[in-house]
Amino acid sequence: MNFRRSQRGSASVEAALIMPILIGVTLLGADLYTLHQARSYLEQSAHTLASTLGVQSTLDANGLQALVDEATRMTARLNTDLDPVPFELIVSKVEPDRSMAWRPLHRGGASGICRANSAGAQYTGELPEVPRAADDDSDDEASDTDSSVVVVQLCTEVDRLVLSSLVLTDKTLQVQAVSRLQHGTPTLDKALTQEVMPQGETQ
Repeated sequence: MNFRRSQRGSASVEAALIMPILIGVTLLGADLYTLHQARSYLEQSAHTLASTLGVQSTLDANGLQALVDEATRMTARLNTDLDPVPFELIVSKVEPDRSMAWRPLHRGGASGICRANSAGAQYTGELPEVPRAADDDSDDEASDTDSSVVVVQLCTEVDRLVLSSLVLTDKTLQVQAVSRLQHGTPTLDKALTQEVMPQGETQ
């Protein structure tokens, strides 16, 4: 009888020790899946916006906001009714020599999440090789290196998405998409022109 009681007691102790571990592993697995889905949504949104901006010959403030809203509608899947997930979106126009004649355009309900990819009028972030558009039949090899590109950064904070954010080393999700400007520098309306003008300049 005492032996059976001892066995039951040992089983209870083992269960008490193992259960928190099982719960923790389950929650961590669920959080990793959530982060994977969130990154997928952000990447799709950033690539959609970059590719759309790349084919624009003109752009106005309302049109840009409409493009941002449409491209980032996937991020709405990250929201809950009680705790919407804010994001930061930065659009930069980068020349072949990595100079930036425009200040970056900032959109979204948050700021300070994305890493700074520019210092003054120089782009300092990574610039992967941008393939030529499928409908670009130009034979000018120099066009691959002499074209400006648009860089879209889309970022959000993971503590709004997962329960295990305290054990994660990276507290943000950051994605980037790059697209070649097929029609050169787009013509901007007055509002966007004022927004992208370098500090100290006036129209």
